[in-house]
Amino acid sequence: MTDTTTITSATGTVEHIDPTTITIETNVRPGETMAPLPREFVASIRDHGVMEPVIGYRDEQGNVVVRAGQRRTLAAREAGRPTIPVYFGAAPADEAVRIVEQLIENDQREDLTEGQRAAAWQQLAFEGLSAATIAKRVGRKAAEVKTGLRVAENAHAAATVEQHTITLDQAAVLIDFEDHPAEHAELVEVAETNPTRFEHAVQQVRDKIARAEAAAALTAELAEAGWTIRDREPMYGSEEAKNLVRVNYMVTAEGERITRADVEDVEGREAAVRATYSGPEASLFIPKKIAKERKYRDANANAAAPAGPLSDEEKARRKTVREGRAAWKSATAVRQQWLTAKIAGKTLPKDAINLVAEALTGNRWAMHRSLERGNATAAALVGIEGVESSSYYGPNAFDGWAQEHPTKPLHAALAVVLGSYEEGMHENTWDSGDPASAAYLTRLASWGYGLSDIEQMVIDRAAERATAVEALTDDEADAEPFDEDGYDDDPETPDAA
Repeated sequence: MTDTTTITSATGTVEHIDPTTITIETNVRPGETMAPLPREFVASIRDHGVMEPVIGYRDEQGNVVVRAGQRRTLAAREAGRPTIPVYFGAAPADEAVRIVEQLIENDQREDLTEGQRAAAWQQLAFEGLSAATIAKRVGRKAAEVKTGLRVAENAHAAATVEQHTITLDQAAVLIDFEDHPAEHAELVEVAETNPTRFEHAVQQVRDKIARAEAAAALTAELAEAGWTIRDREPMYGSEEAKNLVRVNYMVTAEGERITRADVEDVEGREAAVRATYSGPEASLFIPKKIAKERKYRDANANAAAPAGPLSDEEKARRKTVREGRAAWKSATAVRQQWLTAKIAGKTLPKDAINLVAEALTGNRWAMHRSLERGNATAAALVGIEGVESSSYYGPNAFDGWAQEHPTKPLHAALAVVLGSYEEGMHENTWDSGDPASAAYLTRLASWGYGLSDIEQMVIDRAAERATAVEALTDDEADAEPFDEDGYDDDPETPDAA
């Protein structure tokens, strides 16, 4: 029997009506009545009912028609609620009135901000409710509530999420950068303007901070050992450059490489520390007269002498290479974390088997190298820890894995293929225009991976290279115009000592 409890007011009535008997009116939101309802929303309706009455009227046949509150009505049906509250007003005079009223109702609707939601969860926590209990009560996932509580408990994060249009997850990540205001502001801007790049930006900032901290630690260590710390290396041609010699690439009279320990007894020794993508590097200097007394010589003395300081173009190129390699390293960390999560999922991309086939037939050299070295990257992708690249005769990290995971044969094959592509790329891939790497990254993007700027550059340069090749004559193509990569062996080498 339908509950027809009625609450009468000056402007209308509220009745509790069986949601399965209600007709849902056409809505200004296209497809709203057909849109899938979030499970959390249905669970909330199941646990608490419809707390705010939907708005409706009775038509000429006496049928109950809902004008505003379609999703609540559908969720109540799905949740099995026996009744929902319906506020009854007058039937619309015409179709135009319906559209106007629905526009007003939707325009005036304002959801809670992320900050307000997190603050409310914090109040529930103060009342003694656990994160799991709060999640159940409000129809959210426990992990989301825990993140919200972490944000609410941090004044800086709570202010950030209230002042900017970012998610609770992003705000929680930003907690790690409170002591780095410039980087924090940079990441907030990325979260608001280009959220698909947020993880990449975070990794780049983490790496940048880690490099700076490592350089600071080495600087402190050298200062503790009695070295005079320089802000930068001596300028080429300056008076101080004429009186100092860099010992990093020098050897003794017998040809032995000079180490830091060999010169830590020298008075007037100086050091300049730089943060590089591969770790901190210290340029060590001692007075030239002492180097002569000890008969130190340049390890490359037989090589042609440098022509002088680098040109502005050469400096710019080296700067580009350094920054590109650092960005690629950061992107690789994010990409491989994403691949690990993808491999761990129950459902693989629909065309995963296609990529496996393409790799076995068209990427044989990368596959060969990776297999020879023991599939170290592939092992990491499936959670096998501590595996390092080894020789052909090294242990196989995947021994027994397929037998232990009989329901995941494609997962294993895909991991090996992905690992081979990953190991086939290197620190200069971003600048190579390699078509295989470009195709691989394009495939990952089609699977939902958000490419970083440096990864997108691989695709763009591959397209540029293909266009350039198409424009070549047969003779020009035979001349292999792309055989020079433009890199030196040590782009970190300073201009001059």
